[in-house]
Amino acid sequence: MDEELAWEVRHEAESRQGALVKARFYWKKDGQVVRSAEFTQSELEVECERLNEAGRDITQFALALLALTRSSAETENVALNGVDRRRRA
Repeated sequence: MDEELAWEVRHEAESRQGALVKARFYWKKDGQVVRSAEFTQSELEVECERLNEAGRDITQFALALLALTRSSAETENVALNGVDRRRRA
């Protein structure tokens, strides 16, 4: 049986708090999705801690958290009237 974990970062519809960015995970067996889950940044941080404490490999979750954090920051910059507030090296 071939197992795979895939993820993507998605921008949800805007709410009162601004654009909401989530990471969506897909667990596949033999090419078929058998489970999916969505996490906000704070939920994904908690999930990473939980998996790490359980001794599980968190590599894909940590990569998704990094992408989610960067995507959230970029969305925030756009939401602030297009002003780029990122630091320049």
